[in-house]
Amino acid sequence: MNLRSKAIDGLMLKAIKRLPAVKRLRATFKERPYIFLSHKKAPLSIIHSGSVLEIGCGKKKTPGAVGLDSRAFPGVDIIADLEGPLPIPDDTYDVVYANQVLEHVTNLLGLMHEIHRILKPGGKLLAQVPYFRSGWAHVDLTHVRCFTIDSMETFRERSYHREGYHVSDMVFSGIEVFLDTEYPSTLGRCLFSWMALRNPQRFENSALSFLYPFEQLTFLMTK
Repeated sequence: MNLRSKAIDGLMLKAIKRLPAVKRLRATFKERPYIFLSHKKAPLSIIHSGSVLEIGCGKKKTPGAVGLDSRAFPGVDIIADLEGPLPIPDDTYDVVYANQVLEHVTNLLGLMHEIHRILKPGGKLLAQVPYFRSGWAHVDLTHVRCFTIDSMETFRERSYHREGYHVSDMVFSGIEVFLDTEYPSTLGRCLFSWMALRNPQRFENSALSFLYPFEQLTFLMTK
């Protein structure tokens, strides 16, 4: 590069730095250097496309979804007990959505079988549950369990946990896990969620999980 080219590049760089948008960008990055980091978040938009069943919907059913609950709240379309068989044909829904529901179900294995049955091939279960380190997981006395990152691994095809804790012949072809999807991306959340998802057992069985206790887990499971 000759002196003329260097001079032109220098002038162009100065001009770019004076642009209002670039000034705002630099100021933002200086104030919050982790602003461009984002922890892994679940694709919640899938509950607004295709045929969606929301189990345990209560009084706040997701718009466009078919609502299932054990009580006849306004908006509930199907009244059924999650502890038993669901009155729904096989291969019916693209998505089953469970928002803070699975922790209340005693017969979780039976419900997982029913969810798998009513999902279409390639369908997805999106389940949000309390993380075991969260204080909220233990405040509600109707909770019968809380969850770790690997809690659903026994349902994953050819997983280590399935070999060690074989409880069902039913399998999901894929499972993705997300931490604190509905919370903002802070530096701590980005760093610790990366560590936790990279090596769940090491993270959860060490002091690290006490240093940064997450609130929520989201499982995205594909039939």
